[in-house]
Amino acid sequence: MTPLPPIESPLLSEGSPDRRINCEVALEPAFEALVKASRVKGWSAQEVAETLLKLATEHAETIVGRQRVVALLWRWRVSSLLSQFLGRFR
Repeated sequence: MTPLPPIESPLLSEGSPDRRINCEVALEPAFEALVKASRVKGWSAQEVAETLLKLATEHAETIVGRQRVVALLWRWRVSSLLSQFLGRFR
């Protein structure tokens, strides 16, 4: 198996409003490599997506609790839908 790309260290200090985006950018290459490696091994795109979502959700629940995860998922979904809707008017 090809090794995952390196994950960059944070550029921003804790508490910075853009630190989550910084983390997302740092993790994205390794995430994409994991998805690609899973697909090459024969897992379907849907299986990979659902499994990664399940693992990430369970991991987040152990850190911040189920109610907080549900609230975050709801907020992200509403934000995504709003962005899609507003994008139609650009």
